[in-house]
Amino acid sequence: MKRIIIILLMLICMPLAGCSAISGISSNAVQVNHWYQVTDFIDGDTFKIQTGSEETTIRLLYVDTPETHTPNNEPEAFGLEASAFTKDLLSESQEVKLTFDKEQKDRFERTLAVVELKDGRILNELLLESGLAKVLIVEPNVKMENAYKQLEQQAKQNKKGIWSSSSEIAHTEFPVKKAARSGVVVEVDKQAELVTITNTTSDNIQMNGWKLVSVRGNQTYPFGAYLLEAKQTVVITSADVLSPSEFDLLQWGATNIWNNKQSDPAELYNQYNELVSVWEDN
Repeated sequence: MKRIIIILLMLICMPLAGCSAISGISSNAVQVNHWYQVTDFIDGDTFKIQTGSEETTIRLLYVDTPETHTPNNEPEAFGLEASAFTKDLLSESQEVKLTFDKEQKDRFERTLAVVELKDGRILNELLLESGLAKVLIVEPNVKMENAYKQLEQQAKQNKKGIWSSSSEIAHTEFPVKKAARSGVVVEVDKQAELVTITNTTSDNIQMNGWKLVSVRGNQTYPFGAYLLEAKQTVVITSADVLSPSEFDLLQWGATNIWNNKQSDPAELYNQYNELVSVWEDN
């Protein structure tokens, strides 16, 4: 009888042990929508968090701060400032929430993340706005490329941090290159979720490879093989319900693209990634 009881107890405990092991594994895995304790600071774009029984190294997505650890032991300009900036914000926040792009790890096995602080601000964006980081885009992680380049451009124009040096600006390629000729006009009705693109020229425009960008949301509509004829208009819709139109109507493929509470400019680029037209949301 004792033997039967022992066997029954073993059978009951085995699943529980298995669940415990699985729980331990999952608790060490980094997840979204979860607050993690910051445990250590490395430099301006790298720090560590507590994940279960382990520490995980976090590398900020889309940005690169000046180095503080170099072969000649001399930190790069604004490297110490960027490191102190990040340390101060993380020390104040104590905990962070993470979001990711397509690839979650880099070649050094660091976790690549956008980092939200307790007050709702984004650490990656604060570094760019302060001129203490440059945009670094590594495919396939490109989700925030356009939005982050806008932040970098603003810091350059305001000559903040890194960009206070005229030589630094002179040796840096600006992200936006304007097309030599345009004649294309973009208008956005954000409430109706409609973008009107008009060719005011006397030439047909082959739009294959062109892209329309919602700057605030960093969402892109890529054009396929579409011909916008001279003096004609095409409408791009991201509305839930399609409305009749006197013009050609192209569906974005997603809904509710445009931000109605904040400024959300539209940019139109040609196949050479040259800026053709801008709608300024004033």
